[in-house]
Amino acid sequence: MYLANRGRDQPTNNALRTKYTRRTFIKAAGAGAAWMALTSTLGCDPPRRLKRSGSRPRPGRVQAAHSSGSSGRYVRSFRSRPDLHPPTIDVVTRAHDTAPGYIFVAPKTGPREHSASQDGWMIVDNGGEPVWFKPLQSEEEALPEGDFKVQRYRGEEVLTFWKGLEGGKGPAEYGILDSSYQEISRVRAGNGYEGDDHEFLITPQGSALFTIYTTVNSFDLSSVGGSKEGGVVAGIVQEVDIETGDVLFEWHSLDHVPPDESYASPSKNPRKRFDYFHINSIEVDHDSNLLVSARNTFTVYKIDRSSGELIWRLGGKKSNFEMGAGTRTRYQHDARRNSDGTISIFDNGGVYKDDKSYGLILDLDMDEMTASLVRRYAQPQGRVSATKGNMQVLPNGNVFI
Repeated sequence: MYLANRGRDQPTNNALRTKYTRRTFIKAAGAGAAWMALTSTLGCDPPRRLKRSGSRPRPGRVQAAHSSGSSGRYVRSFRSRPDLHPPTIDVVTRAHDTAPGYIFVAPKTGPREHSASQDGWMIVDNGGEPVWFKPLQSEEEALPEGDFKVQRYRGEEVLTFWKGLEGGKGPAEYGILDSSYQEISRVRAGNGYEGDDHEFLITPQGSALFTIYTTVNSFDLSSVGGSKEGGVVAGIVQEVDIETGDVLFEWHSLDHVPPDESYASPSKNPRKRFDYFHINSIEVDHDSNLLVSARNTFTVYKIDRSSGELIWRLGGKKSNFEMGAGTRTRYQHDARRNSDGTISIFDNGGVYKDDKSYGLILDLDMDEMTASLVRRYAQPQGRVSATKGNMQVLPNGNVFI
């Protein structure tokens, strides 16, 4: 992942997207926040604290010592917190002229057998030094956790995350932490569905938007070369009131987008479900309607928030826009509307088909119904991100990818 300014691309360290990610969230916790970060864990009472100095300590200065062993150079350890072993963040090019704020990183999977490091949520500075770290549980008990970012709730900046529950003992949940890392709310999907880790978006009205995956069985897929009694994975957008848990809005992809829009193909094995849509981001547009990205149709959909009807399609097989050079995407993620009216998208590209993934800025002419390329950002060494990924436009005009 890398940071790019408006003039040229600059490689740097890892990030997780959100509009507030690189703002100084920790500042809200007061002078001791960075110190507290490595002496307490998320959602737990802090242990006996070390003697506090008179000034706010610099991030990463918590009696750090590299661990020994063959994998030691990839792992950090701390004399004051011997139970913490976050992975080392390797900064390839030192940051300069960057937007202010810390960098938020979340794991895709749990601890690995061959690694001495712990996976977990982590906040780091531009030097890769840990400011705050909360490890996942042990390998035997590791639970998936993701979508770690900063949002606004009730007028305050908060940390939010998605968390699966151990052994499927209950539905996945979305948590909200205040600036002191204390949990203030936890919410889950309604109507019997389980929320997915791709998107947890808090709206200005205090509701939450989730991505949901659901399987529809005995679905006729013969029109796309599948079984007449096949299983298809549909995407759901659900909006829930955070305080009450009431479902305010629900949209199902199969009601509006048929399987023949997909660039994926059903498996020859009739027992395998056809993931034709693969919803992966939700955005509230300037007019309060929704922008939804679907990886496997290569399309961004604009959805009427009142009726659920499609307003337009951007890209894919049935685009309502004439797609200009460089505007079409493959397996894209993270479609966002920017303050200047442009659309930003992380274009994954296809593994073994494309040589790079790109961050794209697109301009939509609603009168002529055309899409044109404003800017394309590529990782300088050329990398293809097979899954997930993001592009965040920063307040100073830079982008974080």
